[in-house]
Amino acid sequence: MGGGHNGLVAAFYLARAGLRTLVLERRPIVGGACVTEEFAPGFRASPGAYVLSNLRPAIWRDMRLRERGLRVSPAGPSLNLFADGRSFVLHNTDAETVREIAAFSAADARAFPAFKQEMADIGGLLLPTIDHAPGPLRAGLRAARRRRAAERAVELLATSARRYLDARFESEHVKAALGWDAISNTLAGPSEAGTALALVHEHAADPSGAVPWGFVAGGMGEVTRMLADAAREEGAEIRPGAEVERILVDGGRARGVELAGGGAEQARVVVSNADPKRTFLRLCEPGQLPAGFARAIRAYRCEGASLKINLALSGLPAVAGSAAPNGAHRGLIQVTLPLAEMDRHQQDARRGIPAIDPHLEVCFPTVHDPSLAPEGRHVATVGARSQPYRLAGGSWDELRDPVADRVVEQLGHHFPDLPGMVIDREVLSPLDLERRLALTGGHHLHGDMLPDQLFLLRPVRGAAGYRSPVRGLYLCGAGTHPGGGVTGANGRNCARVVVRDLRRPRVRGSAGA
Repeated sequence: MGGGHNGLVAAFYLARAGLRTLVLERRPIVGGACVTEEFAPGFRASPGAYVLSNLRPAIWRDMRLRERGLRVSPAGPSLNLFADGRSFVLHNTDAETVREIAAFSAADARAFPAFKQEMADIGGLLLPTIDHAPGPLRAGLRAARRRRAAERAVELLATSARRYLDARFESEHVKAALGWDAISNTLAGPSEAGTALALVHEHAADPSGAVPWGFVAGGMGEVTRMLADAAREEGAEIRPGAEVERILVDGGRARGVELAGGGAEQARVVVSNADPKRTFLRLCEPGQLPAGFARAIRAYRCEGASLKINLALSGLPAVAGSAAPNGAHRGLIQVTLPLAEMDRHQQDARRGIPAIDPHLEVCFPTVHDPSLAPEGRHVATVGARSQPYRLAGGSWDELRDPVADRVVEQLGHHFPDLPGMVIDREVLSPLDLERRLALTGGHHLHGDMLPDQLFLLRPVRGAAGYRSPVRGLYLCGAGTHPGGGVTGANGRNCARVVVRDLRRPRVRGSAGA
């Protein structure tokens, strides 16, 4: 159920194992949140994922993505722009970044290499868990061999991004540039326990160096187009425009699905690429789940906090103070705030109040791939944080455009030419993302990625091994280990669990790994 990238990866491996495999996709195109669509005449962008960062090496190899022509243009340095007019660049080399930091704090410049090494050590401990179903033994053995990294990882899991950075740096500008990712796709503020884990996602490189990070030629939809091609070649059938209305359960076991347009498909196994809330609370009938499990899924945090804007531009706007566009446009640009201000914005968002002048993430994919826009024109993709799914007053249908107007005005402080270059735009509130992409709460990652919803606890305790309490019903989406992002690991790991279960005397559907 669901032709997002994890569903397609799971279908590939299931078909490769010799299973008759059918993918049912609600929309007329496959890809889920990883697609390329025209949002204005001649302008194309993704309503969801817009960079490729951690697609697993085994998937590149097994699905022959390089041979299929998947090309990634490396993202350039990350430019951080502040309201006080200052800026700070996180370069692709540590030596250049240290020179940038020295302009703010000599002490922080000296501390940065140790911070990066610490992130790499923790990443070396945690990143290998991505490619396996979650289990305490594997991580425990690795931790025993790398005690210092394990101690730092425990600190990272337990503390806040703000406290972690306060203990290592003094400049508020530097801490903001290193810690902004703590509020991505969550309502938590950077001072809340567990948010330090976001640092390892942003600053710990894959030690293998085998995973390309950057912008995909043709847009992110090229990734899922090639994944679908690979799955079909292995024998999987992919059926777009086929929305699942209900999972058929009889005697505590999944027997297939009922389609929204009528009809049903019978199957020994149902694998859901939908988020956990949609899978269990919308597609399963009440009473088919253990009461405790249903309560845990209802309590699972899955409310997005970002508004997405795709802008069609007549040109490429220069950064304020620059005579012309420069290399900064090749990376992700953060219009960022001190961590204390991010905390205040997140507090307001939890009360249902969209932040004014929030943290923004901006990129210009047409700098890497001009084919996404008419000749000489550009696309800007903007993510505005601290924009809650649930509003204290009004509706997103009323507030969508006023909030987007303010975001464009805010961008004009840093890109003076940009407001006058806007030809057209697409604005997607958290509610719009739910409507369009079937993301419960408009959450890109199928649920918050904080320590209490990761590893053995994703989505909930006792159901972290891709199985569910309904025998024969599995999860393969971002609401499972290792979480969100275009990794494909969830789909690959789930498929291995399904194949292993089917090779046993009967399908095992009990919860747990």
